[in-house]
Amino acid sequence: MRKLLSAIAAATATFVVTVAAVAVVPQTAEAATATYRLTYLTLPNGSKVPLRWNGCQTAITWKVNLAGVPSTLRPTVLSETKTVVGQLAAYTGFTFSYKGTTTEVPQVGSMPRQTAELVIAYSSPSKTTYNLYGSTLGQGGLFGGWVSRTVSGRTTYTAAATRGFVVLDSPQMLSQTRGGFGTGLRRTNLLSHELGHAIGLEHVYNTAEQMNPVLTSVAPKGLASGDRAGLTRIGKGAGCINTAYMLKDLS
Repeated sequence: MRKLLSAIAAATATFVVTVAAVAVVPQTAEAATATYRLTYLTLPNGSKVPLRWNGCQTAITWKVNLAGVPSTLRPTVLSETKTVVGQLAAYTGFTFSYKGTTTEVPQVGSMPRQTAELVIAYSSPSKTTYNLYGSTLGQGGLFGGWVSRTVSGRTTYTAAATRGFVVLDSPQMLSQTRGGFGTGLRRTNLLSHELGHAIGLEHVYNTAEQMNPVLTSVAPKGLASGDRAGLTRIGKGAGCINTAYMLKDLS
C-alpha cells in the first residue's frame, strides 16, 4: 500500500517532502542457496534499498497477545517469547522494550494503528485476515515508508521500517511443535522465523537456516549463522535513518 501523507516546502529553498507507506509481508523467494535474503523496497526512482529499522531509534516497543494459548501455558510461552526477542536484540543491536500484553491481532492494513511498533499474536486463522490456513503456521512482516527530499532540483530518498507484526496459528502450533529451545519442530524456532520477517529478512531455501520457508525436524536451534549475518547487516550498526514525516516513533 502506498499513500501520500504530506508535502512541505521550505521558505529558503526548493525543499519538497512527500511520504508514502508500503506494507510488506513475506513473499516466496526464488530458488536460492544464499544464507540470507533481505526485504527490499523499490523507490519511485526505481532504485531498491533494504527496508530496515532506524539504527538510532531508542527502542522498538513490542507487545504480545497470548489469547490463543491455554492459560496454564501462558507464563511459559511468554517467557519463551521474551527470550527469542532478547536473542533478536543481541543479533541486531536494537533495544526491544516490552510494553505488556495486548488484545490486538494483526490484520492486513492494521500495522499503522498498532499500539506498539511490534505486535506478536498467538491467535487462530479465523481471527486474522492474514493467511493462516492449511499448513501455514504463521505470518510475519513489516511496514515502512519512504521520504523524498528535493533541493535545487535534486531528489534524494530515505526509507525505513516503522512497524512489524507476527501472527501465529496457535492451535496448529501447539499440536505440531513442542516448547523449549533446540533443533527441530519447536515453537521458538517458528517464532524466530516470523520475527526475522518482522525485522527485514526474507526466505532462503536452505534448511541450515531458520529463514527456510518450511519448519522441519532438522531446523536449526534459533537463528543460524546466515540469519544472524542478515540481521547484523540491517541492525543497529547499519546506521541512523531520518524518519521525520514517517509513522511516529513509539519509544
